[in-house]
Order: sequence, then C-alpha cells, then structure tokens
Amino acid sequence: MNTGATTTSILLRQFVQEDRPDLFFEIDQRYRPILLGFARRSGFSAEESEDIAQETLMRVAKSAAQFDSSKGRLKSWLFQIARNCVVDAHRSRGRRRYWRGESAIEELALDEDGFEASWERECKATIFRLALEELRATTRTDERTLQAFERVALKQEDAEVVARELEMTAAQVYVAKSRCLLKLRPIVERLIQVYELE
Repeated sequence: MNTGATTTSILLRQFVQEDRPDLFFEIDQRYRPILLGFARRSGFSAEESEDIAQETLMRVAKSAAQFDSSKGRLKSWLFQIARNCVVDAHRSRGRRRYWRGESAIEELALDEDGFEASWERECKATIFRLALEELRATTRTDERTLQAFERVALKQEDAEVVARELEMTAAQVYVAKSRCLLKLRPIVERLIQVYELE
C-alpha cells in the first residue's frame, strides 16, 4: 500500500472540500486494517468485523465535515466513531440473542479503558506490520536477516534455535535484529505522523 506523505487530516479535509471519493478510498485503505483488528479484538468474527469496519468508515465519511483538528486529535475522533460502532454491534448481538431465547449477557466488558488499550495495540501492530512490509519491499535487506528479525523480535523465538534453523550464528541473529530495528525506526515514525496516531 502506498501511504504517501499526506496526513489523514489533510486527506479528510480535501475529501470534504473537493468532493473527491478517491481521497476517501485512501483513508479507507489506511484505516480498514486497524478497524478490522479492533473489531476482532473486541470479540467479533471476521465477517462481523468487516461489517463493523464498513459501518465505521461510512460514519467517518458522513461526519468528515464535522471533524475539527483544533478541537481534538484525529486519532481520538476516529477511535470514538469505531468504539461507538463496536458498542452498537454488541448491543445488536445482545438483542438478537435475547429474541432467540439465549443469554443476552455480553462476553466482553465494555469498559472505556479496555477499548482504548485495544485500539492502541491495534494501531501499533498495524503500523509495525506496514513498516515491515515497506522495509521488505524498498530495501535490499536480506530475506534471511528479515526472517531472523521477525522470529526473534516479533515472535519471541529463542535466538539459538533461530540461528541454527537459518544457518546463522547467534551473533548474526542479534546483528540482524539490531539492523532491522535501526531501519524500521524512521519508517514507523513517518507512518505514525502520516496516520496521525500520536
């Protein structure tokens, strides 16, 4: 995905002022993975998560003209819309269970701290995944180096085991981890600014 350098607030403003659906498509591409992950973390199936992400993006498009960056951050505004869609989906699920004669008790505590922590984790995970994809696509970093990094840094696998399986030394695995982190840092920082997630 081409994330460009234009911030989401600018895209949103241009979408409203210039009536350009193509700009909202870019917003959709940026945030749909975050919204899907957020819905999944909130206890929904893949299909339900698709519906929640779609509803959230429709609400964002409808209320785009109301967003005012002087009154709050884009990240908070998007979170509130996503949170409301998740809460509405939980309520709807509860009503369906009630009418079927099943327990309408929710399996997820709908507390604000839990929602916010889940949103934060999903934002970070998505940004890091995109940064890793960009690193893989735009640099000449050796695939074995990237595999060593992913397995040790992300999957928390034992460096000795990874080294043996990738035919590297443990020292090479640690160097791979360090080099990848060094290359990833500026990509992550740029994506955070473009997505306005701080």
